[in-house]
Amino acid sequence: MKILVTTDFSINSKAAIQFAANFSKQMKGAELIFYSAVEMMQPASWNLSFYKKYATEEKIRLTKDLEKFVKSTIGTNKTALLGCKFIIEFTQGTEKAIIEYAAKSKCQFICIATNGAGVLRKLMGTHTSYLVNHSTVPVMAIPSKYKIKPIKKITYVSDFENLTTELNKVAKLSDLLQCQTEALHYARMGTNHPETIKNSKIFTKPAYNGIKANVLETNIEYSLVERLTKYIGKQHPDLIILFTRQKKGFFEQLFLPSKAAELTFSTKIPTLIYPKK
Repeated sequence: MKILVTTDFSINSKAAIQFAANFSKQMKGAELIFYSAVEMMQPASWNLSFYKKYATEEKIRLTKDLEKFVKSTIGTNKTALLGCKFIIEFTQGTEKAIIEYAAKSKCQFICIATNGAGVLRKLMGTHTSYLVNHSTVPVMAIPSKYKIKPIKKITYVSDFENLTTELNKVAKLSDLLQCQTEALHYARMGTNHPETIKNSKIFTKPAYNGIKANVLETNIEYSLVERLTKYIGKQHPDLIILFTRQKKGFFEQLFLPSKAAELTFSTKIPTLIYPKK
């Protein structure tokens, strides 16, 4: 398994590096690629030969700086550095460069830190937002103030669409992390609706024995975000998993409102967002 860990050398980006190192340790051997896309264009006054020489020297310097930055951030967790790579790319578009590199390197995840007062507010209109809406590689959004700890409990928020496809991915990750996992679903048609009951029975299959279905009634007095915030505040999962239709779908319906973006759980819990098939 390969994880592309992005950084811009800022203090906020350290959370993604620390999370990825801890994640790799728990997975027992995920390969980490520490990556920084640096926007740079050839000045009009420079000839091509001089620019290429400068770019080569600058890439060497920045690669050394990246390695130093990562090692100082990880600290004593040196096992995460075994087999890792340090990559600097000069680009004219950071987000597209990240997506292209993750795809060509066959990474399973992109890990990026989200800055400031609320992951979900920052996801919209940032590098992370673009990645979520365009990357075919799942994105791990890590709050910049996240405190590193083992992943022992996952909450997979499900709309019960494409359930088997999504459960296969969640079950695989849960097995690798050896953690407790639940599938949280708010039943719009009621918990006793035939379709809800039919979908709930999928969890009885042996492949999903490690995933507990938690189907709750929908309380229309509160928005989905408010219900989730209250629920997650009580249950304290270590990782939230979502699936989104890119550009517009479940993820954006859930988190686009500006008030929703300020809700408290968004500042503390890493979120893994898969593109919905």
